[in-house]
Amino acid sequence: MRKKILGAFAALSAVAGGAYAQSPARPVAPTPIGTVGAYGGGMTDPMVRPANAERYNEPVPPPMPGMGGPGMGGPGMGDHGMGGADPMMGLGGPGYPPPGPYGQLPYEQPVLGEGVFSATAPHRFYLDGQYLLLFPESQPTNVPLLTTSAPADFGQLGAATTTILQGNRNTLNLGTVSGFRVSGGMWRADDQRVGVEVGGLYQSPSSATTFARSSSQGIPLIARPFTNALNGQPASLVVSSPNTISGSALVRGTTEFWGIEANALLNLFRTCPGECRLWQLNLLGGYRYLELQEGLGLSSMSTVLAGFVPAGGLVVGSPTSIDVRDQFNTVNRFHGAQVGLQSQFTSGRWYVGVTGKAAFGAMNERLEITGSTSVVNPVARTGSTTLGGLFANASNIGRYRTDRFAIVTDLNASLGFHFTSWLIGTVGYNFIHMSTVVRPGQQYDGRVNPNLVPTSALFGTAPPAGRPPITLRQDDYFTHGLNFGFILRY
Repeated sequence: MRKKILGAFAALSAVAGGAYAQSPARPVAPTPIGTVGAYGGGMTDPMVRPANAERYNEPVPPPMPGMGGPGMGGPGMGDHGMGGADPMMGLGGPGYPPPGPYGQLPYEQPVLGEGVFSATAPHRFYLDGQYLLLFPESQPTNVPLLTTSAPADFGQLGAATTTILQGNRNTLNLGTVSGFRVSGGMWRADDQRVGVEVGGLYQSPSSATTFARSSSQGIPLIARPFTNALNGQPASLVVSSPNTISGSALVRGTTEFWGIEANALLNLFRTCPGECRLWQLNLLGGYRYLELQEGLGLSSMSTVLAGFVPAGGLVVGSPTSIDVRDQFNTVNRFHGAQVGLQSQFTSGRWYVGVTGKAAFGAMNERLEITGSTSVVNPVARTGSTTLGGLFANASNIGRYRTDRFAIVTDLNASLGFHFTSWLIGTVGYNFIHMSTVVRPGQQYDGRVNPNLVPTSALFGTAPPAGRPPITLRQDDYFTHGLNFGFILRY
């Protein structure tokens, strides 16, 4: 129905425009008649004719009523007539809405001539695809995880020769990560006042590792340091030691990030389509979901070369191997309401787009802690696995969750070039920040009860005390980087 009305409106405008363009004839003295006179000239009043007009037998047609108010050239086709004096419409012809907020005048797209480029070509659908080259925030480690020292210092913190290999202020750098971001939308009508948009982003899984290994003779010394929770003194789990134990240790952090969103669009401001520089400002609001999954694992593998060492509640000798593992995994899921502004500027073939968003909602935080100690004697073909590693032991192994209020901010800026009226190539910058999350490296506690560590000589010598309450330590998270993409319009 809307298209039929607009089509009729356009046809009537064309007819009225043609009539408006004709020059009037020289007036002659009118004579009242009952029929229409024919003479060379313009339109006459149907109730009068010139004195020299010939008579015809056709009946006099009734006058046609105007479709609008009077204009400068006769009955108009709009509120003020086709030639009316509306200052926003101009003298004659259709007009565009004025710059600034929308008024009551209808919006009309410009008509493109054949072979003419225009960035304002009408479109109702669009698709924005981007390849992301991201630099996610490094994964922090709350306590020293690996050390080395002279054999007499056992890698314990505070000793004169001890050097921290990983942990404390040494973060795990995740490097450069690939990803993609896609959004698509449609406007309800060609006027582009109200629309909807859906989109999502994905940051591919990334990892960072620190690896330390001794020679087959156990050189150099490698240790996993901690603080004895019973007396507050430095202690360590020795991974390798010259001529006693050979071994290796691995610290590995992982990160994966993705999200989806759905928004309604409302145009707030737009310059006239005919201008050489175009600016459009849209308000958006909707729903946002984001998920951040991270893990931080610490494992060590040792082989006894000589003597005997405690492991898994036993005292084992050569060639027994001992595998000690700690794993901390976190999942952060954000659900929230989102609001933002979307700005687009076009000058000739150049395009600039900036979108800023802020989402407010709940962050569901989950932490899972697992740990184990495995002992294998390849000669005797015996083995056993005991619950608990070093930092993950009977005092904290399990699953934990909490919900907190969080704010997510998102900035996307792009510079583009119109290859055609429907294809734009873009390059730009992305930034996303979450105000509160749990990260695995922050959940490591350097204070350890040796009664709960299977590789300790005190393991099992005293009943474990009641589990202390676990507090999820809070941190923030951000990822940012470059984007390379395209915009399709139809």
